[in-house]
Amino acid sequence: MKSYHFKSLRARLTAYLVLPVILILLAAGFGGFLFARDRMIEQFHKRVTLQLERAAQKIEQRLSRPVELMRLFANSGISESNDGLLEAIVRRLETLPEVARVNLKWHAATDPAHHHGRRYGAMGNGRMTRFKRGTITSISIPTVEESTDMQTVSVSMILLDSADSAVGNLEIVLKFNYLISGLTASPWWQSTMACIADRETGRIVLSSGLMEGRTMLGETGSPLEQAIKADISKKTVGTLWPPGHPPDYVAGFHSLETFPWALVVFADGKTALAPIIAFRNGFLIGALILVALVVGIIHVSVGRISDTIRHLAQRAISIAAGDYGESIKVNSRDEMGQLAQSFNRMIEELREKEMIQRTFGSYVDADFARVLMKKPEVGRLGGRRQEVIILMTDIRGFTPMTKDLSPEKIIDMLNGYFSAMIPLVQQYHGIIVDFVGDGILAFFEPINESLCDATHRCMQCAFEMNADIDRLNQEMSRQDLPELKMGIGINCGPVVVGNIGSEMRKKYGIVGAAVNVTQRIQAEAEAGEVVISQSIFDMAESHVTVIRNFSASLKGVASTMQLYTVVPKTTHTQSG
Repeated sequence: MKSYHFKSLRARLTAYLVLPVILILLAAGFGGFLFARDRMIEQFHKRVTLQLERAAQKIEQRLSRPVELMRLFANSGISESNDGLLEAIVRRLETLPEVARVNLKWHAATDPAHHHGRRYGAMGNGRMTRFKRGTITSISIPTVEESTDMQTVSVSMILLDSADSAVGNLEIVLKFNYLISGLTASPWWQSTMACIADRETGRIVLSSGLMEGRTMLGETGSPLEQAIKADISKKTVGTLWPPGHPPDYVAGFHSLETFPWALVVFADGKTALAPIIAFRNGFLIGALILVALVVGIIHVSVGRISDTIRHLAQRAISIAAGDYGESIKVNSRDEMGQLAQSFNRMIEELREKEMIQRTFGSYVDADFARVLMKKPEVGRLGGRRQEVIILMTDIRGFTPMTKDLSPEKIIDMLNGYFSAMIPLVQQYHGIIVDFVGDGILAFFEPINESLCDATHRCMQCAFEMNADIDRLNQEMSRQDLPELKMGIGINCGPVVVGNIGSEMRKKYGIVGAAVNVTQRIQAEAEAGEVVISQSIFDMAESHVTVIRNFSASLKGVASTMQLYTVVPKTTHTQSG
């Protein structure tokens, strides 16, 4: 896929800033729309649920009195002494304004034995027949009586004896219009599509608005009505919000406790979502204004940013050519100012690194090199006379060992050796002067410390170098390389310390007779030995154990020198 290349920083910033702003605004707008829509749905649910709950409570309240009296009647039939109470309950039912009439019917008298010895009064003799309990069996749909032209609903109760045989029926006929008068008078019922529907069949008992004259939910094929029809048979209360932005209609329902009916209302989707639509339109207008503002800010401010970046790019080219020049002037405290400050710090660090590289190469620990660089004489050619600790190593029998090896094997062996030894010298802040064939020449300069402290650093380094040879030889064995044996010599003496070479190429090193004497001491060391001079022993005596001491006549040294082969103090070896 071919990538698009911007011709200017302004175009790049415009694309990289405006596009995310647009995406963020779209995401925020979409999220805000969903959030607002959810809140509107929640508000609709609460409002509709409250309206329907109140309407259901009014109907239930008007129905509760006759139903409670029916249940009282059913609970009072077991005792003969309650005949008067049963008659009173019937008379009370007949006086209720919501009751059109009461029908109490007894079945034909049966054999007393059939009733397990309980005495029943004969039907028609003015006495109530005995029964044990009553159960409401059905509630009819509203019907219009031809004789009275009144719309009524009947509630039937079957009366059962102790053997659960039917002995009679109690029916109350309720005035349907009286039950729903509070509902039909409500403003929302008059202004909204609403109905009362049977929960089991979906048959419409009562309707208003555009649903006037309808007989069944879902008969028009409306998915919303079909969903409502399915929900009212399973749930007590709920709302439905169909797909669409906005949907044509939204709906809610609430079931009645006593009647097998549910109140259902439908609302226009645009009306319900009117606040969301207003929010969406306002958001789009605000987003367009904000995008235009961002584009204007970019065009106004991008010129200064472009100039700064262009200047930084030109300076970067000069630095790559080795011309560090002057620091960049910082004109602000914002991100561009911070970038200029960071660029200036980079220039200083590059200058310092180049100075370290030119002066110390890669043979001095970087942190220690920075300490050395704080000394003003380090950066100049020339030197000073100072007493230092000198260490020299050499691989024993290297020449005969390598005569049968290929050049590649020899290089691998030396690289492995130096890779193991150099980090140890750097760890103890030693300064590597040179590699003498297969040997290492290093010195330990007392920087902000005593010569004795520098001696201890050097001795620790030497002991660790000797100990590391065993690990190195295991690696050599895996590479089919011969085992290495190393001797180490350590001496202390005055030398000239400083930069040797020219301004173009120089190194920090030492020269003097003490260097040659150290080389002669190293030659006296057997494989695996650390041999030190008398001056070193005097400073390190408390930290080492002598395993061999001897006198040696060294080339270039007028008198005999006393030398010591030592190991760390913790090593218990008998002196020879």
